[in-house]
Amino acid sequence: MTTPELILKKYWGFDSFRPVQKDIINAVLEGQDTLALLPTGGGKSICYQVPGLLKEGICLVITPLIALMNDQVTALKKRGIKAIAIHSALDYREIDNALNSCIYGDIKFLYCSPERVQTELFIERVKEMNVNLLAVDEAHCISQWGHDFRPSYLKLKEFREVLKNVSVLALTATAKEKVQAEIQKELDFKEAHIFKSSFARPNISFSVRTVEDKEAKLIEILTKVGGSAIVYVRSRKATRELSELLKQHKISSTFFHAGLQPKNKELRQQGWINNSIRVIVATNAFGMGIDKPNVRLVVHYEAPSSMEDYYQEAGRAGRDGRLAFAVLLVHVEDTAQMLQQLELNHPSKKFLKQVYQSVANHYQMAIGSGFMSSRVFELHEFCKKYNLDTILTFHAFKRLEEEGLLQLTDSAMKHSRLKMAVTNTELYKFQVANQKFDAFIKGILRIYGGALFSDFLIISENKIAQFLEANPTQIIELLNKLDKIGIVSYIRASGKPEIVFLQPREDSARLFMSDTRLDNLKSNATKRLSSVVDYVGNTTLCRMQQLLAYFDEEYDHCGKCDVCLEQKHKKEDIYALILEKIATQPYTTDQLLANLSPHKKEKYLQTLREMLDAGVLYKTGENLCLALT
Repeated sequence: MTTPELILKKYWGFDSFRPVQKDIINAVLEGQDTLALLPTGGGKSICYQVPGLLKEGICLVITPLIALMNDQVTALKKRGIKAIAIHSALDYREIDNALNSCIYGDIKFLYCSPERVQTELFIERVKEMNVNLLAVDEAHCISQWGHDFRPSYLKLKEFREVLKNVSVLALTATAKEKVQAEIQKELDFKEAHIFKSSFARPNISFSVRTVEDKEAKLIEILTKVGGSAIVYVRSRKATRELSELLKQHKISSTFFHAGLQPKNKELRQQGWINNSIRVIVATNAFGMGIDKPNVRLVVHYEAPSSMEDYYQEAGRAGRDGRLAFAVLLVHVEDTAQMLQQLELNHPSKKFLKQVYQSVANHYQMAIGSGFMSSRVFELHEFCKKYNLDTILTFHAFKRLEEEGLLQLTDSAMKHSRLKMAVTNTELYKFQVANQKFDAFIKGILRIYGGALFSDFLIISENKIAQFLEANPTQIIELLNKLDKIGIVSYIRASGKPEIVFLQPREDSARLFMSDTRLDNLKSNATKRLSSVVDYVGNTTLCRMQQLLAYFDEEYDHCGKCDVCLEQKHKKEDIYALILEKIATQPYTTDQLLANLSPHKKEKYLQTLREMLDAGVLYKTGENLCLALT
């Protein structure tokens, strides 16, 4: 009989599960709706992948991030597990082929976005699938109190009605109690059922450093702390500039952001993973789904907008259980800049409507049309044509995407793809009858192999041209001809950004009419930012205590953070001062505490109690005396 442990050993090579993982898997196998809260690096994906493999049928995984979908699919395929992803970077033919594979093939995991499950095509095709589990990743996105709320997640309750008797597993790394309750409500849990692992990371030393010169401090930290490191910044420009600075100081470095070409992303990521590159300077686009255990240092060059983001990103340090460091660098002007960024991230409803209407005018789209269609889009030209501020408009598009209306894709997301549209036998007959295409088709098959008959593959026209000693333009012409006569399905890269209509075009005047959600989102974001500001400014409470208190968990002081170490040093100084005084003559407690501020008195009293408990001091009446030991 196949067991969860046998599956774990066969595909992942581990002998046993981490704490809580086995309980979650057992609950899923018993058909219970389950909410799993596991910290970053806690092995969330294992919790649906193991039962998904054990149960007959296909596991449907909902996640909002295309990069995470692709990472998970790639990782599963490397383990010999059949998985596929459907997202906005694919065209209709690719999506149709993927859905057919899920119905008629032996695909075990289908990844898709929450927007996708709202489409009529997807719903009808899912009805033909044998779905064994609905896994909802990044489940905090369903809550308006969560740090990354996405309205499209609210539609999952309706989608559950399509999947009769299919249980749901909701997963998240960061959710306060209020968010946990809303996740279960909005996913229509049959009964409350939560498994929660402690968020404590006792091997990480958390620190906040307020400095005048962040560049100099970063160099100093990287010089003192060896090993693999991540440096998080907010902008793509900063990733490049900071990486160059590190190289100038002989520190091995590269940079990473969402706008890089896929090949460059892979090369830089792999160089860092295999330790040939020590430091990767990145935006928050980096890190999701990457399990590198020996990261010794994570530096936030700029503070993130929420404690959830900070703890998730900092938690990528020290997954091997060894001592690691998480450092947040702060400048006195940072708070003002963070508040300014908050305003940019939450454009007014009036401006959002203006941008949305301008897009509709740009493509002359009628109300009700354009559902899931994509158009080539150039932001700077668009803003110039409609007299819109480029930065504000960019942030407006991000908000419109989160509202499930429009999605602006990067040009790097697009690359040419190819699939054979006929069977092997039909292709052979075509080649015999059309000798002028024979060498061309043989060349393509030699480069990309038989997988072209079952899946769309990313191709390079330049690579084919080099192999066949031809001109890339000729290759494109031949592929277009074969596509036109139905031998191949060829999707040529646009080379430009595109905009996708996630919903049929709506009347912009009716957008957000009675909806207070945008106001609530800004209010909640302001509260989360205030929590970050409070964390930065609190130099009296242990950093780990502060972090875990935010997630409704109690914790004793860590003894490793900047606050604990500073208090330890102060205590040692107080200890020495008390010994110096009492060594010459007895003192009463009141005499020792005379002329001290209330803050210092509490520290003195605590140290006196510890010295009495340890037998270093003893009391004679009201006097404190030094023990003769």
